Amino acid sequence: MAPVYCPQPAGVRAVSVGVERATDPAYLQYQYGTTERLHIRMEAHQRYSERQDDFVDWVLDHLNPSVGDLVLDVGCGVGSYHAPLCKRGVRAILGIDASKAMIKASQRHANANHLPVVTVLGDAQSLPVAEAGYDCAMANHVLFLVPDQRAALRELRRALRPGGRMVATTTGLREQSRLALTHARAAVALGYAPAQQVVARFSLDHLDLVREVFPNAQRFVREDAFVFPTTEAALRYYASGAIDALQDMPADGSHRPKLLEAVAEQVESVVRAEGVFRDPKDAGCYVATV
Repeated sequence: MAPVYCPQPAGVRAVSVGVERATDPAYLQYQYGTTERLHIRMEAHQRYSERQDDFVDWVLDHLNPSVGDLVLDVGCGVGSYHAPLCKRGVRAILGIDASKAMIKASQRHANANHLPVVTVLGDAQSLPVAEAGYDCAMANHVLFLVPDQRAALRELRRALRPGGRMVATTTGLREQSRLALTHARAAVALGYAPAQQVVARFSLDHLDLVREVFPNAQRFVREDAFVFPTTEAALRYYASGAIDALQDMPADGSHRPKLLEAVAEQVESVVRAEGVFRDPKDAGCYVATV
């Protein structure tokens, strides 16, 4: 498996640096203008998770949709939740995403599998839906990419019928994870200033924020870890996003091959010593009703 460092596309202007790159249109286009980097991360979770890869079912158990429910999926991505939702008997799903590539991929998947899904372009902060039209609403690993999370949460609440249920997934802060620390050491050695991962904008530490809009929200945490058997496997995941966690990220992407080489040396030393590169990756969800 060859590592992928995903050079900056030609013609893309400089992006915001630090954690605020999460909301920069240029960086979002780089990350989600195609499905490539998302699929790399999904593949890593599927292949190298220490626990059984049942996160989707774990989330849906907390959402607990009923047969015949209408479901709103904000930030639907490639539609990973749609087939499992349909197996639970929901009547229809509206998927909304700000990326044309994600919308097309999600709709292709739905059409190929004859799922009752419609996907549309939209902004989580101003959803193109009527008030109180859905039984369930989801925002999975997306709110850290939204400029105004309170507005997005208010929109999720507005879309739900009385008694409706909301789930929003995210991860724990990973600044102290092994891969994040490896990245930080490599960045400093190369003269860069490491930055927080984008999930710092909306993580499992943001229960109080969620409760501003959903007062009865609860947080559920699912402990897990990556167990990468090879340096190449770890690098492929790292290069899909975490490699850009710099305060002074070069607009031309010139940092990526340098960091890959430096991080590879550190990861390889761990693999030689321990047989694998293990990295904690706790994730979880907020669940609330209206």
